Amino acid sequence: MRTTGRARRLRRDAGAATAEFAMVLPAFVLVVLLVAGAGSVGLAQLHAYDAARAGAREAARGEDRRAIEKEAKERAGDGSAVDVHREDEYSTVTVRVPVPESLHFLVDHVEAEATARTEGS
Repeated sequence: MRTTGRARRLRRDAGAATAEFAMVLPAFVLVVLLVAGAGSVGLAQLHAYDAARAGAREAARGEDRRAIEKEAKERAGDGSAVDVHREDEYSTVTVRVPVPESLHFLVDHVEAEATARTEGS
């Protein structure tokens, strides 16, 4: 039985899609991991901003340092660090939130700061 030109061409191309997929797969996985890592860092940054704003609101109401730190740490999550600096009638709350350990090769923490004027000052 004689094979046609089309049949020969199809037999010659057999497995080409698999080989192309195998070449592209590592790049695809890398892109997915980078997007997921950027999302994790972005989420940690949002937590830091939210915690700093919450702490600054507490400071604006004239709460003591312990209440400010407690509110900010509740918003920031485990492992966070909160620093409150008061100068005249203004308070600055700085919050540092760690990122997942798998991303420490990029950055080990994110930080946000919020300043508020204390009421009645």
